[in-house]
Amino acid sequence: MTLTELLQIGDEVVFKVDPERRAWTETYKDIPDGTKGIVCGFDDAIIYRSRVPVFVHQPGVYHRKGAVSVLLRNGRVVPGDWSIEMVDKDQEERRDAAMRDEHGVLRTTQVRLGDLPETKFWEQDKVRVRFPHDDSKHEMVVSRIDYYCMHKRRNDGSPWPFYDVRFVEGGQTSAEELWIELIERGNVWKYYNNQPLSFADLKEEAEFFQLVGQTEEMRNPKNNLYSWTKNEVIDAINNGTVHGFSVSSGFLGSSLHISAHRFKDDALGKRVAKATLEGFGIAA
Repeated sequence: MTLTELLQIGDEVVFKVDPERRAWTETYKDIPDGTKGIVCGFDDAIIYRSRVPVFVHQPGVYHRKGAVSVLLRNGRVVPGDWSIEMVDKDQEERRDAAMRDEHGVLRTTQVRLGDLPETKFWEQDKVRVRFPHDDSKHEMVVSRIDYYCMHKRRNDGSPWPFYDVRFVEGGQTSAEELWIELIERGNVWKYYNNQPLSFADLKEEAEFFQLVGQTEEMRNPKNNLYSWTKNEVIDAINNGTVHGFSVSSGFLGSSLHISAHRFKDDALGKRVAKATLEGFGIAA
């Protein structure tokens, strides 16, 4: 959790600036460590949660507290950023505990403001793109929408290319909306508009529903953590506790991490579980 989540207007804070930060900013050159101030405000941070992937928050526009402002005793207002600590440590611990659930996970303080801005194209749409100074039209797939840049302009006044588009043969780039024409709606648009979906195989289907937040990561009952061994997760699939698992590399080459998942659509989950067990030579 960041300190910003815990701070409130009126809190007393003390500056403790990282030496490297002092080296590249002039902001704190005359604010020595130990200088105290009072929290006097926060920036408004606007967060765009995309349709894929969905983790905790549903797609939409959210508000949260942004960077903190600190009033010094001489009347100057400066940004706190990551350069302050709360003076009342007991209050900090109480607020931290109050904002966590029974598993110690932070409960979000983000407020949903509304749906995502309308765009002509959505993620996974099949499109045809004609780039400037290129007579060819390229069949591509929309991979990402940068909502933060929708209304930005480049130095020459032209619209910012806020769509990330992927070449069929691999690699991706950015494109303006005017360069793009729709070939076919993808499964993301179909899913959110209640249209029939199409998949090449079960793997693609399972990956899609995980992308749109239709799975739940399961805790290992042996340790109440989100980590499993290979044998533990296979046993859990076999007894119906979970439907499948994913494997990710550890940081800087450390050991692999196994995550177990359960699909909200039980019928799909059972198909995934059956195929997973069969892949290990286990009859479902």
